[in-house]
Amino acid sequence: MNAITGIPQGIDLRAEIDRLRKERNAVILGHYYQKPEIQDLSDFVGDSLELSRKAAETDADVIA
Repeated sequence: MNAITGIPQGIDLRAEIDRLRKERNAVILGHYYQKPEIQDLSDFVGDSLELSRKAAETDADVIA
């Protein structure tokens, strides 16, 4: 386990995020000023207004 992040070593983080996204019927919203690594994992990227619109339109159970 990584002492800083608490994430077990050997975990494919992207695959784990995708698994949880499907399992929990979730969408991930990324603001345009977030790091590219976060934007790459996001279902939608935009400014606050655009993201609030996407959140209102989605049928996801979890919005992160």
